[in-house]
Amino acid sequence: MLTVNSIPAGRVSSFGRIAAASGYPRRARWVGRILGQLPSDTTVPWHRVLGHDGTITCPRAELAKRRLRAEGIRVKGLKVNMNEFGWPV
Repeated sequence: MLTVNSIPAGRVSSFGRIAAASGYPRRARWVGRILGQLPSDTTVPWHRVLGHDGTITCPRAELAKRRLRAEGIRVKGLKVNMNEFGWPV
């Protein structure tokens, strides 16, 4: 979770980058499962972790979209421009 916590407000990263930075390359789906199991009152910024192409893929997509927009991130449909808002971790 430390890697996810390092993503600043107004930026996003991908499941794959989080997995690689955490020492688990090729475990993007594992990261998604872990984030999906977090309780709703968690302080971990799970909403800042997206698919590699910037797609919001979590079951709480509408909540994630609202949180991202509140941080100044432009969301079109369920996509974020990773070139503009991506964080290299």
